[in-house]
Amino acid sequence: MIGKYLVKLKTRFALRKKSERGSKAYQDAKRFGILYTYSTEKNHKLVYEWIEELTQEGKSVQVITFIPKTKKKDNFDYPFFSERHLKSNGKWSLEIVEDFKEAPFDYLLSLDKGLDKYTMNILATSKAKCRVGLYAEGVSQYFEMMINHEKGDFRALLSEVHHYLKELRNEQ
Repeated sequence: MIGKYLVKLKTRFALRKKSERGSKAYQDAKRFGILYTYSTEKNHKLVYEWIEELTQEGKSVQVITFIPKTKKKDNFDYPFFSERHLKSNGKWSLEIVEDFKEAPFDYLLSLDKGLDKYTMNILATSKAKCRVGLYAEGVSQYFEMMINHEKGDFRALLSEVHHYLKELRNEQ
């Protein structure tokens, strides 16, 4: 499909654009975006528990989930997209994907250990001020902050990301 090729091309062009990015102190940050790939119902529930925690801290959180073709979930109660929502011109057919990319998040958090061309596209074209993700070789251009998480436990990952975000302070 030509759309898959075009999304890769658009991602590369987006990475070349220079945009103002940078982190702000966690206490001053208000808008958070969370991007992750659906893997298990347990992990999905953990993400939504964490969103509740962030909300209780006064953060506005918007989430979007990528559902791979192998998971074949047609009914999902939360905002999601899949590769079938990619048009042949390399653009997304869902307005929620475009809105998510345009949102001026203080932090955009990617919770995936491996990035695919679809999540790479969203990260590259996002208007977020600071993109945070897991450390991996060859993906540093997609993030302003990377966290090295070696444990396999997803709950520990969320806790670690939250811990490091809370440590961010503005230097004066």
